[in-house]
Amino acid sequence: MAHRFTIGVEEEFQIIDPVTCELRSHVSHIVSEISPDIAEQVKNELHQSIVETGTRICENVSELRIEMHRTRGELVAAAERAGLQVAAAGTHPFSSWIDQVISPGERYQDIVEEMGQLARSLLISGCTCMWRCRTNRPPST
Repeated sequence: MAHRFTIGVEEEFQIIDPVTCELRSHVSHIVSEISPDIAEQVKNELHQSIVETGTRICENVSELRIEMHRTRGELVAAAERAGLQVAAAGTHPFSSWIDQVISPGERYQDIVEEMGQLARSLLISGCTCMWRCRTNRPPST
């Protein structure tokens, strides 16, 4: 049985004010400026001051590097068109979680109801690497 491994990456970026460097809950501003080429790859997160990107499924690390560069470039350009910037950092050094707006949607409301203040105060962002394995099987007879 042949296995084909693929890879993809999800990244979360902070949305910041270009002058004060404080977090801004303006994910919708960035999403509205996203190029149609990557529109399906950009999403909001629990906090509206975080934007998530996901690469397409890639066949190898070289392809992934090109895809990440393209996705990040499009995100930075969209943020600039919206009058904002994005930053890659685990947590923000001085913006308060109390000031951050929770994204609308049943999923996010359920998280906040279930986890309460913990969900609101976990103002973190990061990167997730996803390895996938596709298996090719002959049709069963």
